[in-house]
Amino acid sequence: MKRRYLSILAPAALALVITGCGKAADKSMSAESSSVQSESSSEESKEAKSDIGNENYVYAKINVPYADYYYGEINNIEPEADPEKLTAKLDAADPAAAIRDDGNYDAVSSVTNKKVEKFTTAISEVVGDGSTISGVKEVNVAISKSLYEDAKKAIEEKKESTNPLLTFVAEITETTDKVPAEYKVLNSDGTISKTVGNTVKNDLKSTITTTSNYGNYQIDVKDLELEVGNVQGVVFETKEGKKYGMEHLENIWLSPAELAFAAAPFTENHGNAVSYIRYQDLPGQTISKITYLLKDADDIEIDTDLFCKLLAPENYSVKGDESANYSKDGSQIKFEITSDDSKYNIGRIVSRKKDVDIANVKEENGTLVLPKELVPGKYQFIFTNDKYADLNFSAVINSNLNAEQFHFENNTLTLDENEAGLTVKDYLNATSSAKVNDKEYKGGKGRKFGKVAFNEDGSINLDAKYSSDGKDEPVFAEAGTYTIVLSADGYPDLTIEVTK
Repeated sequence: MKRRYLSILAPAALALVITGCGKAADKSMSAESSSVQSESSSEESKEAKSDIGNENYVYAKINVPYADYYYGEINNIEPEADPEKLTAKLDAADPAAAIRDDGNYDAVSSVTNKKVEKFTTAISEVVGDGSTISGVKEVNVAISKSLYEDAKKAIEEKKESTNPLLTFVAEITETTDKVPAEYKVLNSDGTISKTVGNTVKNDLKSTITTTSNYGNYQIDVKDLELEVGNVQGVVFETKEGKKYGMEHLENIWLSPAELAFAAAPFTENHGNAVSYIRYQDLPGQTISKITYLLKDADDIEIDTDLFCKLLAPENYSVKGDESANYSKDGSQIKFEITSDDSKYNIGRIVSRKKDVDIANVKEENGTLVLPKELVPGKYQFIFTNDKYADLNFSAVINSNLNAEQFHFENNTLTLDENEAGLTVKDYLNATSSAKVNDKEYKGGKGRKFGKVAFNEDGSINLDAKYSSDGKDEPVFAEAGTYTIVLSADGYPDLTIEVTK
């Protein structure tokens, strides 16, 4: 049975007020790293796409589900010819039906609702403690005047369509003859074309890793200074000739320079199942281009050479010590790798979401010998080869210190001299979380707490503050006594009282 689209009802995901087309906005161009790097060789230039003009078109803004938004991009859909003669094809099959299913270009679901509102170009909804993102908000579209009038007449006559044409037209409440900086074209069969507009090539380095908490792959674009509120979408193109669209929150992060995706079943850090069906055939391909599709502005194109390693077979694994004692003469971590025909070697070590220098790390018969610079803390040990995805495990290097060796007087934290040669600065650099009275600092704020709330000599910074969304959040806002519980990987928890 064909799916019928009612001309008088629009999906909840599209039910937002439509306004006239806006002006081109100024583009504000403002990440775990990986082991594979690529650098585009193109000079910065502009590539103007064909402009259909506005004689036979009107322009509007509508909200577009991901399947419809990306269908034109990944299939290179052009605007139809002879726009002055177009009429509604109400019986044409839904062109994007094949990519609407779960795990493909469907809605993104999250178990939290704290970040969704920051993706201002996305159609989002808070549902209890969770949230969903279903598509792209306020997309500039052009529609032929002939087609627009015919579709409106069909809506008035309460006709139905087997494609979403009438649903999109029903969303239009205001039109303009002014051509936007970039737009898509709504065709008579309900398809939405690829973006029409200008593209700016940027000569930026990009990296890819198969070690990520958010998917089988993570890409970082170095020095891409771009606000997520400007990003409507991102498209990958491979040397093999395929294109793939990215969705907000799941693939496109708050820092758009960071992109992650899964090619097999994957549950990310916060417990969200990551959609993967649309990327299943990416392993073994090489991403040659990344295009950022921007709202009311020129798009950004970056040439890349990023090989998506094959996913490691199920019998490939690595296991290692969960903890070890720190030694300035060389901390030792034992490990064991299981694989068939592929040799793995230590490729990266990550601490606090940053790669550390492994130049002096020795690999000896299943043991990693670490230099003294790898002080106590939590480390991720990543083993790589050229063909298959990385194998990794994490371990904590323990300081062997106890709480009695730390002292807090006159709002200053000190540490006794010790055999390992560790300092209070080492401790503060290792903080993982903190609790100040009833307020908890976790995640990035917890990792930064030692540097934000303390000076390098261990004294309290009473003017300490975090900046978020343009606002300052003082740690010690008022005069009084603050009880602080400090946690740091590899060290004992400490409880201190700060007086302001």
